[in-house]
Amino acid sequence: MKRHPTSVDSSGFSLLFQRLDAGLSRIVSAVRKYKFTMAAFLLPFTVRAIPEVIAGPYPIGWDIIAFYVPNTLDMAAGKMSILGITGSGPLMYAFIVPIYLLTKVSPILLFKVMGPLLFGGLCWSVFRFCEKRLGLSVRSAFLSVLFLSFYFVSLRVAWDAYQAELGLTLFIVGLTVSGEPGLVGRSTVAKTTLFLFAVLANQLVGVLVIGTVIVETLSSRRIGSLRLNLSRLAPIAMFGLVAYATLQPSTGPGVSVLGGSFAPLNIALNTAFLVYAFGPLLPLALIGGFLGARSLFSAWMVVCAIGIIISTLPGQVFQDIGYRWVLLLSIPILVAAAQGYQKLSARAAGLNSKQWLHALRLGVPLALVISAGMYSTIQVASVPYFSLFLGNVPSSLLQSSVPLSDSAYVVQAMQWLEASMPSSSVVITHEAFYGWARAYLSSDKTTINSLLNSPSSQLDMTTGYKHVFTVWWVPGSGWFSPTFPTGASVAASFGDIAVYEYR
Repeated sequence: MKRHPTSVDSSGFSLLFQRLDAGLSRIVSAVRKYKFTMAAFLLPFTVRAIPEVIAGPYPIGWDIIAFYVPNTLDMAAGKMSILGITGSGPLMYAFIVPIYLLTKVSPILLFKVMGPLLFGGLCWSVFRFCEKRLGLSVRSAFLSVLFLSFYFVSLRVAWDAYQAELGLTLFIVGLTVSGEPGLVGRSTVAKTTLFLFAVLANQLVGVLVIGTVIVETLSSRRIGSLRLNLSRLAPIAMFGLVAYATLQPSTGPGVSVLGGSFAPLNIALNTAFLVYAFGPLLPLALIGGFLGARSLFSAWMVVCAIGIIISTLPGQVFQDIGYRWVLLLSIPILVAAAQGYQKLSARAAGLNSKQWLHALRLGVPLALVISAGMYSTIQVASVPYFSLFLGNVPSSLLQSSVPLSDSAYVVQAMQWLEASMPSSSVVITHEAFYGWARAYLSSDKTTINSLLNSPSSQLDMTTGYKHVFTVWWVPGSGWFSPTFPTGASVAASFGDIAVYEYR
């Protein structure tokens, strides 16, 4: 007898199509329901990924190539002590180093991928915070994400402050979890855990955590249970350990943790930087206020203000990071500015609104998008305003420790050294080139970091070597001209970058 499978097959296909249609409908429904939540991650991820794509295989961000890459290589090789790791913000390396060891992918590539992911995660955490703790609608919460995604100060944080981004994300999620209803028991554990990880991610964020814990403790009218008090003490104890490890005199020659003289002008300089950084949006921030979260942000604001004051104390470490407290203010100020913009937009939609309100309603987002686009895609100073505080904010996101236009030449110089250095050779590099040397020279090549001093300052450390090299710009080009390697001759040149030989 012949088989007639047509009816069976058609019914099977019909059932399959029904299941596919049902699955597709569920996916579409989920996308519609969570579209703002997904956009809160995908928008900043895309904005931050643009300069990485333009830069190609080369890194962007000073700390990425100057610190993160060398630290990753040192930790992977077992060359860093436990105290050194603890004082270096160990959380980020806790997953970067294993990934590097397992994949052997260039750490430069790992950090290029990590940059957009961290910025997307940070903005998503702010979105959740605005929605859950501030009680904003998803549209209002997403407005804060728009400001964070396109404002040049938050983009500067995303440029190379990866550890601060990671710490802020965990800190903000901890604040959000502690405010969600129905999680009274679990929220305490979750908040404490997130705060502990935030302390391990970044020391400055750790100070924000401690400030928040102290404010919560002082504002509480009850002593609290033993479990609650232990949850408050845990981040403080962890921060004490991290602070101890950080303050060990292992930062290298020329860097002092304590000592030196007071720098009272730092308050004026950092205040000027504060006005520069947020001046364009301060009117909106004042209009927006801080909603019902004034108490949530009060500790944040006070800690950053104290940090600026501490930047006057003796000690290069305290003084050099004063501007970073200003950068940490970007989240509360931009959240407030977004709400101020929303208030003015609501007035502009009224029947009797003034013409300037309509111009402001269109002008603010347009200015943000245009400035962010120029800041992210043009190598030179795209907007003169971005060049006013070059020590604190790069004139373009397409920079690392060298301009993007010089990156290929730096790699060629390192490849020349790798192939041409004779035995008994050493390379002295300024901090701008140290990470490049570590990334592109094999591990058997000896490299000395002169930090921000001239490579010539470390010649006394090379007495046991017959050949001493360094990498620098050709005369008349590049940055840090006072640290030009005097006494060295050009051995090879590649564009604006040259390999110099002392002997």
